[in-house]
Amino acid sequence: MKASDVVLLVYDEKEHFEKNLHFLGETLFKDIKLVENLQQLDDKISKLDDNAFVFLAVHAFFTMEQKGIRAFLTSGIKEKYPLFDEMFISEGNGVKIKKELLDHDITLTKNISRYHHVATSIDKELVKVYTKKDMLERREKLGTTETDVAAIEYVVITALEEDEMAQVLPLIKSEGRIKNAVHNIEYGTFVDNPQKKVAFVSQHSTGMVDASILATEMILRFSPKYIIMTGVMGGKPDDTKIGDIIVSTKVFTIDKGKLSGSEFKREIEASNTDSAAISLFRRHKEQIERYIKDLNVTRNDNVSIHFEPVACVRQVIDVEGYFAEKISVNDRKTIGLEMESYGIARACELVNDKRTIPLIIKSVMDNTAQKTDGAKKYAAWTSAMFLKYIVANDLI
Repeated sequence: MKASDVVLLVYDEKEHFEKNLHFLGETLFKDIKLVENLQQLDDKISKLDDNAFVFLAVHAFFTMEQKGIRAFLTSGIKEKYPLFDEMFISEGNGVKIKKELLDHDITLTKNISRYHHVATSIDKELVKVYTKKDMLERREKLGTTETDVAAIEYVVITALEEDEMAQVLPLIKSEGRIKNAVHNIEYGTFVDNPQKKVAFVSQHSTGMVDASILATEMILRFSPKYIIMTGVMGGKPDDTKIGDIIVSTKVFTIDKGKLSGSEFKREIEASNTDSAAISLFRRHKEQIERYIKDLNVTRNDNVSIHFEPVACVRQVIDVEGYFAEKISVNDRKTIGLEMESYGIARACELVNDKRTIPLIIKSVMDNTAQKTDGAKKYAAWTSAMFLKYIVANDLI
């Protein structure tokens, strides 16, 4: 890369720019253009060819009138054009300028260079230079700014768009959509706690494979603090009723193993999903139960909340006695059965150094025998109301 192939954009004030242009070396670049704000930058970039190489230098002059770096950091330029590997430049004392900025709570991760270092840095490939096309495609691919993406600490995933995600949507004020040809990934803020940014998406198909793939994509894209799965599951007969909420403390599979002749030797896969957040949920158990009862104007049910293990299988179960014969023998405390949770938990274990915490919060829609879908909407609603409470009350 040669500086002579690059259009240099300089973020500065007009008078200062014109006075110091010679320090940059006017003949060293394909062109040099002044930009004083984001609108001017948009205008200058729009007039360039798609394959034009563009680089940004920011004058580091510091005053209390929001000029130079202070103005640049709040201009919105980096948010809109995240690929810019900008250089901060000054003919003054760069160390002194950095100290003055630090005194005003502005920390720079880059040094402040002399004007003539810009062309040299480009020629020696010490900085990254991109084409206009690269920069616009990066922005379009994100569908939002990197600042917004970095601020998303919560991801909500449901197995189903209908019923399950439908009950979550009223809890979120949508602000946009990530461009993605496969999944409809949206982002916004929680209505009851607007400072909490959230991304939300539903699977194309139910099951562990889709759940783990989608969870992995969301972790890699957002690095959230929590992945929360709401929705519905089957409950243990006699121990649960329709609408009861199950917060998993462990998830495990029961259908992996070795078939030898007529004998199936089961191999249990398990992930611990207990966390400090769940300890807080336990403390608020009675308050949450009362909260949901007060919101429930269509039923006179008392919803119970259970903090227990959940089994994860790869098929819909509609068999009398299945829970006792297949589930309880592996873990007597298990109280729920569904098809996705292990995929979510496993993704959180293996991706992003375990920094994302899984929360499986699903409600009982049947007892795994004589199944109907009549209670699905109600169960999805109680699950969503649990989420509503913990968000509004800063339990996560």
